[in-house]
Amino acid sequence: MCDEFGRLARDIVVDEGTKQGTQMGPLQNKAQFERVRGFLEEAKQNGKIVAGGEVLLRKGYFVQPTIVRDIGDDARLVKEEQFGPVLPVLRYVDVDDAIARANDSPYGLGGSVWSTDLDRATKVAAKINSGTIWINKQFDVQPDVPMGGSKQSGFGTEMGQEGLEEFTQRTIINMAL
Repeated sequence: MCDEFGRLARDIVVDEGTKQGTQMGPLQNKAQFERVRGFLEEAKQNGKIVAGGEVLLRKGYFVQPTIVRDIGDDARLVKEEQFGPVLPVLRYVDVDDAIARANDSPYGLGGSVWSTDLDRATKVAAKINSGTIWINKQFDVQPDVPMGGSKQSGFGTEMGQEGLEEFTQRTIINMAL
């Protein structure tokens, strides 16, 4: 699986978003770029880089899509929300172990479950404490489907009717008769 993830990461075209064929652009700002660079350095020391692992030396905050294996649950890359193209791949004993470890985090913005058994994937997704769980896809955001975080992730809800309601202020009038 790591070899296939590595192949996919190496095939991603990283460039300016205005250029034809670009699949991934730069990070949004220097502070985030430096944060992701820190994750890369720690991953090199504490894990095995399958693909990527470098910043791209050009104007802007470009980072190669990176796959990391053999990294512990206590690594920052695993424990924190990195918001960068660095994916840790972790071994697990069974599905219950994977769910417990996924839920053992103060964060829960989004995640995904991959399986050929959609019923089983749906049951697993229901056990994960996250604002959004995709099944057999990732980050498929649609304007009519609400998206929000769980625990310490996110700030309210975006998209859908619920997202629109985040921008309203209700007034409740409760009168004794």
